[in-house]
Amino acid sequence: MDLTAGNVLIVEDDPEIREMVRQLLASAGFYTVAAEDGLEALHLLRTVRHRAPDAPCLVLLDLKMPRLGGNEFRRAQLGDPTVANVPIAVMSGATDLEARGEAMGAVATLSKPLDVDVLMEVVKRYCA
Repeated sequence: MDLTAGNVLIVEDDPEIREMVRQLLASAGFYTVAAEDGLEALHLLRTVRHRAPDAPCLVLLDLKMPRLGGNEFRRAQLGDPTVANVPIAVMSGATDLEARGEAMGAVATLSKPLDVDVLMEVVKRYCA
């Protein structure tokens, strides 16, 4: 399998959704790193970022998570110049998802339940 397509950081507290997205992207040739909350994701993003060229091409970010939610993760990410430029796509079931994603500077919003075709289109746009 060719893993040169890109490195995607999946940030999702629901283990079933996290694993489904990870398997889907892995089967399409993407390398994935997964975190269960924003705190773990910040650590992984900073760690992976310093091992370029493996820097993530995209963060798939859930909004509601324990310890550090999506909004808090994004504020911390933007405050760190070493990882601020990594694009995020927000994943949520929130009714105001587009407005929230726009306010966070997300490159895309993905409504839950996830549409696999839309997810793959977004990932390929930033990671192919």
